[in-house]
Amino acid sequence: MSVNSLAHREDILRAAISEFGQVGYQAASTNEIVKNAKVSKGLLFHHFTNKEKLYEECQLYVLEQYASYMVDRIDFSSSDIFERILRSLHIKMEFGKQNPEFLTLINRVLYAEEKEKNILRKALAEAQTLQSMNKKMAGLFENLDTSSFREGMDIFKVMDYASLTLEASWARYYQKYHNDPELMAAQMENYLVEAEDIISILKNGIYR
Repeated sequence: MSVNSLAHREDILRAAISEFGQVGYQAASTNEIVKNAKVSKGLLFHHFTNKEKLYEECQLYVLEQYASYMVDRIDFSSSDIFERILRSLHIKMEFGKQNPEFLTLINRVLYAEEKEKNILRKALAEAQTLQSMNKKMAGLFENLDTSSFREGMDIFKVMDYASLTLEASWARYYQKYHNDPELMAAQMENYLVEAEDIISILKNGIYR
């Protein structure tokens, strides 16, 4: 593939990531994508067989970028489970600030229709870097200090409740800002403050 061809493919992906992220798979317009990428529709379909394949490639591209970013930065040196969770959230927010439209597309699954979710599942299965990230994230539960936990606390239940609460907080934040990726990125500090408050409340209930 020539340098120009690679550049055109990248331009199409970037324009499509923005379009799919903001309006979803069904409403996304290939006319808008080619207009913003400054290419012909023929060139779009030269690189990507159809709209579904384009969406799959966008998801795969973004997931690979996100996974690589996480793998390079994740740090489990702290033995405190909540410090590890917060560090992971900070990395996610850093990625989102640098790539707001990428983060918007990743979170499309929160409101996606079944067809869109099926395409996403296919991209997930093909994302090799994501598998590396998942292996590394398994270390979240390793070498933890639970000596400050109240007696009888189940670490896996603690993690489950923490995840559910933080996911609900993120879903509310995403729903408010997902139509404006730049504003969403600018408001991420507010989400982190809320996440830290949630962690503080959980600690008060779990630690002695």
